[in-house]
Amino acid sequence: MKDSALRVGIYQGPEIPQSFKVYAENVWRHLPKQDIATIPFKDRKDLPKSADVLWDIRSGGGNPPPDFLLEHPLPPLVVTVHGFAPLSLNGWEYFRTLKGLIMSGQYAKHKRERWREVRTAVGSIIAVSAFVKDEAIRFTGVPADRIHVCHHGVDGNAFTPGPDTESEPYFFHVSNDEPRKNVGAIVRAFRQLRRHCRVQLVLKLPEESARNYEKIEGIRVLSGFLTTEELVHLYRHALAFIFPSLYEGFGLPILEAMACGCPVITSNVSACREIAGEAARTINPRNESELLEAMEILYRNPEERRARTAMGLRRALGFSWEESAKCHARVLYMTADRNAPVASPD
Repeated sequence: MKDSALRVGIYQGPEIPQSFKVYAENVWRHLPKQDIATIPFKDRKDLPKSADVLWDIRSGGGNPPPDFLLEHPLPPLVVTVHGFAPLSLNGWEYFRTLKGLIMSGQYAKHKRERWREVRTAVGSIIAVSAFVKDEAIRFTGVPADRIHVCHHGVDGNAFTPGPDTESEPYFFHVSNDEPRKNVGAIVRAFRQLRRHCRVQLVLKLPEESARNYEKIEGIRVLSGFLTTEELVHLYRHALAFIFPSLYEGFGLPILEAMACGCPVITSNVSACREIAGEAARTINPRNESELLEAMEILYRNPEERRARTAMGLRRALGFSWEESAKCHARVLYMTADRNAPVASPD
């Protein structure tokens, strides 16, 4: 790395969700190609004041960056925003507990107020989708010209189609089983389909969620750790991947499934349609009849599955981590007020 490399301090912080880790690690590994040196840190004590710019990778759930990253005279701050689900959804569509439901309105109000207090201290926002950019404009008060869309990529070496073999008779879903993931709707639609179709449903969920579904006929619940190879196998052999989320800031599993040659059923709301394009069957996630109809079509119609597979493979090719890293580099260089090695961001 040259001495002239842009020095980026990357704040990781505590309790990073797995999806954020996947995002950060994939972008991070491509940044040296953009003449960027990364300096990871976890708290105020090891904050790299020699950095040219700081980058907070972990703003999700409507959370603004921590106060210590906004203090003067620290380097300018770039914040990746993954979404604003608890500010955007009704309380019962996001929170698991009665207390969360009762406090949801106050929680959303506090987050909006806090964003507006810190908005002038944030140098730039990286939004993971155009949908999230619109949400950020709506909830943070940060001007649109300081919010830049950098899509995620998909690892084209790990997520690949397998041999051209017939699908096995199961639908597949993977998530953390938050209310916004809409797993209950998947299960209810599946149970109706199961009345006249010999089909199965495979759910990859956290261990604490498994007991809610494991005794339902036709459902197999996986709750332990899956290697990438095991996950790819499940995508490759499924009739379809079902992802009817009420809210997604991006929806990386959509691309993973498509890259593996798996047809996708997903939502026509939030970022799901943006990421899936025309390659997936999109449905209203609050209409279980639409979900049931999409599942039945893909179960009964192999021509439809083949068409969705081909469209999905083409769609996934449009998303790479290398291009995502180039987009991040443009924002980081611009925020640090240094000449970027590539064209200006959007």
